[in-house]
Amino acid sequence: MKLACCVVLYNPDAKAVENIKTYAPYVGEVFAVDNSDEPDEDLIRMIEAVGDNVRVIPMNGNKGIAAGLNVGLREASLVGYKYLLTMDDDSYFTGTTLQDYLVEAQKLFEKDPKVIQVGIHNSGDKDDDKVVNREDPEWLITSGSVMDVESSIAVGGFLEKLFIDEVDREFCYRAASKGYLMRRVLKYTMQHNLGTPIRGKFLGRSYEAMGHSKVRKYYIFRNCTYVMKEYPQTRKPYRYFLFTQFVKTILAEDDKWNKIRFMIRGRADARRGKFGKLEV
Repeated sequence: MKLACCVVLYNPDAKAVENIKTYAPYVGEVFAVDNSDEPDEDLIRMIEAVGDNVRVIPMNGNKGIAAGLNVGLREASLVGYKYLLTMDDDSYFTGTTLQDYLVEAQKLFEKDPKVIQVGIHNSGDKDDDKVVNREDPEWLITSGSVMDVESSIAVGGFLEKLFIDEVDREFCYRAASKGYLMRRVLKYTMQHNLGTPIRGKFLGRSYEAMGHSKVRKYYIFRNCTYVMKEYPQTRKPYRYFLFTQFVKTILAEDDKWNKIRFMIRGRADARRGKFGKLEV
């Protein structure tokens, strides 16, 4: 498999170096796209020291996850790689998971030329999630996915105006609308950090609130509103998701009134077509 890797860095710590070591030996090149607000020169040197095939590409500020991933696609295309493994800086593989996963991914790409992206089961998945935990998913997260470079560029890459949140799902919905397929390997698991949720109970039922900042709440509500408008099949699950996020914020999170204000602002900006990076 002629494979490169793109990992998008955002103000990472030293754990990112160890994470990169789990996949760098098994790909042709690693494009470490640095989206950090202030580059950490010592950390950059540590990342580049992982191997001769690791190259840090500065973005000179945070341009968003979509822009970082598009840089990876372009670099892979320029060098002639057919496939690109996309990673978050806090995701990693253990044992022979990556090697075994890539064998299965190759089979799926060869089986059907319309497969544009193959994903892997990750440690944050819920076993009862019928949308995510299936071999023919509607969408995949970018971390741990293997993408067909030429096809991904042909459908327009990742939508940079979303900046962050829903970038991965929007890509999948758009690719599917053009006849492409997503596939998922369930028998291997990638380690993926979903943060520390806030757990609580309401009317005897347990729930988890993610505790995102007000800025992340803004992007989530703005971009979900955009996706609902563009892809009608998402309206019912997305409305339910946004409603539950709103309620959980009120029930469990701190700074709740500022967060609510930013949720409302996100919805309003989507409706009037205001996208890109939020200027607070």
